[in-house]
Amino acid sequence: MSDIVQDPASSLVQQLAEAASSVLSQVAGATLQAQPVPLGTPIQAATLIRIDISGALEGACEIALSAPMTAQFAALLTGEPPEPEGEISSDTSEAAVELIQQICGNAADRLRGVFGPLELKPRLAERDPASGERQCLLIPRDGGALDFELHILRLTSPAKPAAAAQPTPQPAVQPAAKPANAAAAQSSNRNLDLLLDIELGVTLRFGTRHMPLKDILELCSGSVVELDRRVEEPVDLLIDGRLIAQGEVVIVEGNYGLRILQVAAQGEKIACLP
Repeated sequence: MSDIVQDPASSLVQQLAEAASSVLSQVAGATLQAQPVPLGTPIQAATLIRIDISGALEGACEIALSAPMTAQFAALLTGEPPEPEGEISSDTSEAAVELIQQICGNAADRLRGVFGPLELKPRLAERDPASGERQCLLIPRDGGALDFELHILRLTSPAKPAAAAQPTPQPAVQPAAKPANAAAAQSSNRNLDLLLDIELGVTLRFGTRHMPLKDILELCSGSVVELDRRVEEPVDLLIDGRLIAQGEVVIVEGNYGLRILQVAAQGEKIACLP
């Protein structure tokens, strides 16, 4: 067993650092390399994110961003200049949280390759970080550095139960297939093959809202329309108005993408075909 598997905490720090490097480099359009460094004084958290870990690893950790770093992370995601120092707005905090969620999603993919199936579920927490040993992930870049605090609250690798001895299965006697059924199944497969190259319009739905006509007529540049879905909730993937999957928004080479978290049944997907 490799050292990385023997030490889940070190592996978590390493994979979060690599995920931060990958995601921030894509967003910034430049190579950024995150590295763990000792943390002298705990960060005064303006944005605190709790990450619950389940599956092949179980535990929780926290990521803390100072007010200046919250503004810097939000600016990276939105492409706008960071807010001046002071009280950060809710939009700025939500943008920073979205970027951290993308880093967690990337880290989860990397950790699955080492430990097996697991989930990282980030959520905005109260600004009251727990005490204990902390580490800083530092991301040097031109004109200054980005950093955030990582605090592992607890982390364990659940012991896998020993597999019970199973009796040797006896080969089942398969009834002879009826020619009529075989022909019908073959015909159905051919019909489906004819549809597989058809292009369909795919829509991402971040949320909805019902508005009076008078409010719609008053919309102008700079207006903000609040939707019925929080930023940490999954978005919908629609085909022809039908919901077929849900997932989280990611950035892929500067473009929006969707990491699928839940998929509809096969019959519901086929029902979307023309």
